[in-house]
Amino acid sequence: MTKPTHDGTTAQQPNSTKREAPTHESTKRQSRLPYSTKARKHESTGREAPTHDRTKREARMPPGRTIHEQILMVGQLTVLVGVLIAVGLSSAYLGMRLAVRGTDVEVPSIAGKPMGEATEILERVHLKREVMGERFDPEIPRGVVISQHPQPGRTMKAERKVQIILSLGTKTHPVPDLRGSPLRVARLMAADAGFELGNISEISMSEIPKGQIVQQFPPPDSKDLLSPEIDVLVSGGFLERYVMPDVTGQTLNAVLLYFEKNDFKLGNLRYGDYPDAARGAVVKQFPEPGYILTEQDAINLEVAR
Repeated sequence: MTKPTHDGTTAQQPNSTKREAPTHESTKRQSRLPYSTKARKHESTGREAPTHDRTKREARMPPGRTIHEQILMVGQLTVLVGVLIAVGLSSAYLGMRLAVRGTDVEVPSIAGKPMGEATEILERVHLKREVMGERFDPEIPRGVVISQHPQPGRTMKAERKVQIILSLGTKTHPVPDLRGSPLRVARLMAADAGFELGNISEISMSEIPKGQIVQQFPPPDSKDLLSPEIDVLVSGGFLERYVMPDVTGQTLNAVLLYFEKNDFKLGNLRYGDYPDAARGAVVKQFPEPGYILTEQDAINLEVAR
């Protein structure tokens, strides 16, 4: 805007520095504008300021951890939980076993039951069975329990064994005659007849060959039998007898050569301190001189150091 001067020139009026105040309508219109989600630049740095949505998203991410680290941590937690569960189950199982083992249970009646059924009955009360023997019984079928120990109604610790005797049924084969047979042949004969050899004793008999059956029990063709075992007496053959010589005072080497030449059997050899005896000399012997020996008897010596 220009203004005339006294000399006829026009002077330029300076622009006013005052800005026109916003009207009420413009202020009201701006207040109704929605909040802008666009990023604004900071006036001093010129960088884009983070928006409200991005700030919330970044706040949910834990600082300093990558996705790989998070997956690894989840895997470690899973393994730890699995280990704890396994330890808990094992402890519960062992505790239950110990509780059952220390419990007193009542022994059930299994006499007259087949062995399979008897085993199931015992397992229900946490007991086991042990077959102590078998015997013939014409009134009880084969494989059925004849007797038991402890008796029914008694109490015992769980996991213990109930001893039973099984029936072999009726004897169908007579007792074979094993006398005069070699021991190896006697075993086969007994097995073919449904028996087995029981106690085997040996006796020295010069007139019967070594290893041959001399006598048996029960005798051949016995009828009243309880056990399937046959006890036999076997000949040990001819055993040469001799008188024990006196070897004290002799050196050990000389005595050993003498034993070897006469087929004497050396037993225990001990050493002791004997100041009056020469080193390496036999001081004591057992059996003593004059004792009757057989070729199966051993001779024990004690030697001076």
